[in-house]
Amino acid sequence: MKRLTGRSLTPLDTPLIIHSRELDIDGGYTIESDMKLLGTALQTKSCTVERLQLHYFSFQVVEFTNALKSRDCTLKTLHLYENRLGVEDATELAMVLRQNESMDTLILNQCEIDCEAIKALVGGLEGNTTLKSINLWDNRIGDEGAKALAEAIETYGTQLQTLNLWGNKIGNEGAVAFAELFRNNQSALRDLILVYNEIGDEGGDDLVDALEQNEGIRNLDLFGNPLDQAIIMDVYCLINDPLRCSYEGGLNKDDDRGRRSENALEGLSIDKSCLVSLGGAEGATAADTESTASPTGVGELSGCCWTDVVSS
Repeated sequence: MKRLTGRSLTPLDTPLIIHSRELDIDGGYTIESDMKLLGTALQTKSCTVERLQLHYFSFQVVEFTNALKSRDCTLKTLHLYENRLGVEDATELAMVLRQNESMDTLILNQCEIDCEAIKALVGGLEGNTTLKSINLWDNRIGDEGAKALAEAIETYGTQLQTLNLWGNKIGNEGAVAFAELFRNNQSALRDLILVYNEIGDEGGDDLVDALEQNEGIRNLDLFGNPLDQAIIMDVYCLINDPLRCSYEGGLNKDDDRGRRSENALEGLSIDKSCLVSLGGAEGATAADTESTASPTGVGELSGCCWTDVVSS
């Protein structure tokens, strides 16, 4: 990965941008002129960038958003961290998602996204056929935002498989909305990360009940919520049911491969020592594994120039 820190972009950076597969532009210098230059470079026919990380930037730059909407866009992962995304920015990003045909991973860590911004953003899921992972680590979408996400996932029939909502002030109402999504069994969602939210026993019980009706969910992470340990154990049992593990992808409604017998959990050996950390960094898969290591998913900054770093 090529990383730029400590200065603005110049036209001399264009060849390096075009011929890099992974870019991290950091340091708070991504002003409007930077975004214009970056957008122009991304629209170059020979551009090969597949992963782009931006720290402190302006999304309201036509050249940049047009590059993301282009049919020639090669970007697979867009990682925006510690950027404030309000309703206006979220609306523009939704327009990008509706037109982009290459992106499969969207990471919006610590972007101060609230319920109104997420309501604007989920409109981008309509018609999107490529996005498989969304990471909203440490935002504040709350119950209303969670309900908007669950409704959009079901309504638009997205290909989304992994959703990370770690630390988003989601309570029982948001949990119930995702439980209903599980019951309806019509989404491609396989991994739901709800670590460090505000889900109590009511929401947890509803998720467990819904989990019993949906064989496609492979990871439900509730670590750090004010839940009874019995609920955590129920989730552990269901997720680790050997018959559930044999289920393979696709919508599982009325699919005999996905059905468990009523006695499937009998005799299941459970290592209770792992229940304390169940769903934490040692026991679960996050929407993007780098986000479990640090808020930004990147290491220490070094120098005021382009540097080579090893991507995680």
